[in-house]
Amino acid sequence: MSHMSTSAGSCDRVAAVYHPATTTKDGYTRPATVWIGLESTLSSTHATMFLDIDHVRELAQRLPELLMAHDAAEHARTEQAAAEKSVAESKAA
Repeated sequence: MSHMSTSAGSCDRVAAVYHPATTTKDGYTRPATVWIGLESTLSSTHATMFLDIDHVRELAQRLPELLMAHDAAEHARTEQAAAEKSVAESKAA
């Protein structure tokens, strides 16, 4: 099961740490998880997520799609800005 702890604010650092499955002295097995931490160097802001491996796998599959969507949006924004600049320059001439 995944869970999260957070406080409000913006974060400028990220860390991810793998924690393998472990068995406690009383026989309880903690499943493998990935700890993802977001922190701010300027304030006490933090966010921490502990993701189970199934959620990590799902996220890993989605990341390329999300990055491509971001890159396409950035490209469209750049093209739009260039077109608007061209129109403004032609009107000024």
